Amino acid sequence: MEQSPIEKWIETNRGSDKFDEALRTLVSYACAEWFRRCTGMLLQPGEALSRAVLSGALGGSLGEWLEKPDQFCREIADFCQKIRSCPLPEQLKEGIPHLLDLRGVKCPSNAARSRLVMAGFPYDTELEIWLDDGSPIENVPGALVADGHKVVFREKKANYWAIKVVRPNNKE
Repeated sequence: MEQSPIEKWIETNRGSDKFDEALRTLVSYACAEWFRRCTGMLLQPGEALSRAVLSGALGGSLGEWLEKPDQFCREIADFCQKIRSCPLPEQLKEGIPHLLDLRGVKCPSNAARSRLVMAGFPYDTELEIWLDDGSPIENVPGALVADGHKVVFREKKANYWAIKVVRPNNKE
């Protein structure tokens, strides 16, 4: 079977210094094109990627793949090829979700996923993140603050933590 252009690119570039970053960029542009083709919406690639990860349209797989893109090259290539012709899931047409449930996601994956989502999240908009007790609530807020985001709310729930984070628009 002949390789797709994406598979050829992966094979050629795998092992390069910025390969993981390039795969994330590839997926973000593929998501932006998916939105444009299916809805006419023109989204920045980072926002399109945030929406796709937050929606859970792929059962959470996309977030996992992007944490370790080198390990999921085949899945990423298949995803980028598939979304060129498949319809946009309904939950992606409803606007950007405002909840990221990271309960059960181990460190450091929960910090990596929250950073990925916040990097493309709309400015001055709150995202609620649910985290497990222990290392997640100790590490994720600090990682987000280090990236320049603001934690504006932190509350202990029955068996998890809820935090609200804002990506400030520092250009004002």
